[in-house]
Amino acid sequence: MYFILDNVININKDVEKNLSVAQQWLEGIYNWLIGAFPKLIAGLIIFFLGWWLTKLICKIVVRAMTGAKVDKTVISFFNSTANAVLKVLVILCVLSSIVFDITTLIATVSAATFAIGIALKDSLANVASGMLIIINKKLKVGDYIETEGLKGNIVRIDMMYTTLCTYDNKEILIPNSRLTSNNITNYFVREERRVDLIIPISYSEDIEKARSIIMELINNYEPILKDKYNRVAVERLNESSVDLSVWVWCVSQDYWKVFYSIQENIKTALEQNGITIPFNQLDVHLIQNESNIKENLKK
Repeated sequence: MYFILDNVININKDVEKNLSVAQQWLEGIYNWLIGAFPKLIAGLIIFFLGWWLTKLICKIVVRAMTGAKVDKTVISFFNSTANAVLKVLVILCVLSSIVFDITTLIATVSAATFAIGIALKDSLANVASGMLIIINKKLKVGDYIETEGLKGNIVRIDMMYTTLCTYDNKEILIPNSRLTSNNITNYFVREERRVDLIIPISYSEDIEKARSIIMELINNYEPILKDKYNRVAVERLNESSVDLSVWVWCVSQDYWKVFYSIQENIKTALEQNGITIPFNQLDVHLIQNESNIKENLKK
């Protein structure tokens, strides 16, 4: 009986001790919250105000740069970079206003820069590549480029990525480092472009007649630049056709219009003048002598 009473007393003491510890812990949290409450409120005010000011500043600067007719590529890159930098500054201000000593925080960040740089080397390479793209001015918003089999118009150059928009309205994100380390074809950077076409005609047709028909069409087609070297020549003697190479020059913005319409017009003009455009076909000739035919009939 006494043994049971002793156990009950010990349990009560342990419970009282744990309750006392929990009470002290809760009181400590309560006292900390009471003391830090003004700082927390100040931190929240700084956070929301800083976030709003960041958007406002970027919007005002972008509007000013647009009004000053700054290149869209520079505006896009500046907007993304300034937005990221200002938000980092806001977060540092919030941390310093709550519990952190800003000088200690900056010292800690500086000490960890090397490790972070190794961990984020690809991201930093993208940022550096983005700066190179802006400085070199080889690519800009609106250019139609091809790289690594990807084609599209540049719609945005950000701090880390360049965004392409394809003709079927798909977005492609390409890390900036890949644009500075790979071959890029910029299709419309020049004011004028040459449209290259292959037009096949039958072996039985008169090459000079076909050439004169196509050249007459070229000379009368308005989008084609007449002061450039437009020509029609034999490209190759193919298996079933004589392939004519057609070169025509046009303004870069009219490239696709000329590319599609000139082919249709050439086909129509050749057909109207009796020039045959061949297509792939296979002729099979069966040769059997009279004895083989009789044997096959008996079977």
